[in-house]
Amino acid sequence: MEQKDIFVGFPFYIFISLLLGTLGVIATLAVSKSSPAPIAFFCALLFLVYIGLYWVNLTKFQKVKWQIFYYVVQTLLIVVLVSITYGNNMGTSILASLIICIISEALGLWGNTRRSLFLGLFYFGLALTLLYFLENREDLIFIVFGLLFNGGIVVLFMIVLNQQLAERQKAVELAETLESANAKLAAYAAKNEALSIQNERQRMARELHDTLAQGVTGLVLQLEAVKTHLKAGRAERASVIVEQSLARARSTLADSRAAIDDLRAAHATNLAESVRERVERFTQATGILCELEISLGENQPPVDVKEHTLRVLSEALANVARHAQAKKVFVKLFEQNDQLELKVQDNGKGFDLELETNAGHYGLLGMQERARLLQGALTVESKTGSGTNVRFVVPSSQSGEKR
Repeated sequence: MEQKDIFVGFPFYIFISLLLGTLGVIATLAVSKSSPAPIAFFCALLFLVYIGLYWVNLTKFQKVKWQIFYYVVQTLLIVVLVSITYGNNMGTSILASLIICIISEALGLWGNTRRSLFLGLFYFGLALTLLYFLENREDLIFIVFGLLFNGGIVVLFMIVLNQQLAERQKAVELAETLESANAKLAAYAAKNEALSIQNERQRMARELHDTLAQGVTGLVLQLEAVKTHLKAGRAERASVIVEQSLARARSTLADSRAAIDDLRAAHATNLAESVRERVERFTQATGILCELEISLGENQPPVDVKEHTLRVLSEALANVARHAQAKKVFVKLFEQNDQLELKVQDNGKGFDLELETNAGHYGLLGMQERARLLQGALTVESKTGSGTNVRFVVPSSQSGEKR
């Protein structure tokens, strides 16, 4: 059925067609022996109509008007067929067969529902009424008992079958729902991954542009200036520009290495080792002395905490290389009271924090955004001529990885 794949209609209708067809032939032969031929012919015709209506109902049972017509006509056919055949010792068997078949059909079509219950009660009441008027009172109890026993077995079988098929249908629907949900999740995951990759590529493109492209462009301009001064015999001025070019080259190298670290996703499993590596590369690239102090607990912080901490460290060191003109940097990383704290302090020229923030210092804004994502805080203290202190504090109480 379209309404429910639960009820496999054709085998059932073939079975009742064979059963009622056999009973119809036997009943017609019995009626023909005791009644005129037209009555026997009429009996056979009613059986054919009764069976044919089953097959028509197989395709039209969902239409309300058809349901009313169908059950009214079938009820009348049951009454007439039982009345015609009852005097030929066939009435009880035909009545039981007709009632059980139509109740079983209702269970097959509508499942274990109230509609099936009401139809079953109606046709069982019809059977009792016909038996009351057609049977002897002495035999009525035994006949009703036989009807209940035989019909009960068939009805119980249909109820159990419906229950099993309903559970199977639920399992199929659940599997389809889960499959659909998994497909949606996979699509969302793929989309998020694609967006993440795209965003990361754009970010790295901006960083490479800000480091390599701008740095190399500045070096080219400075070298051209050196060439011009040398041609003009201004060796002292050319020497000053060469020193500036070396400083710019070191700064560009530090920025480039930091960007390459990001491209290689260089967040090792051990945060302390990653911090040491970045500090050592910073010192090698810039020549700026860097003191490092690390004090961490037994467990590693979560991956996102490690990643953001390393990114903040890289940005802070890059700012030192670009702007601070510092001779020394102090880096301290420690864990205390379920908090991870990173400090980066230099002895450079410092800057006016208010002016830089108002002007849109994107490095500071990026570090603040990382702190906000981790529900932490970033503070920057700096004054012109007295260096800069960057402090990054985030929670580290989440379950981390064992060292």
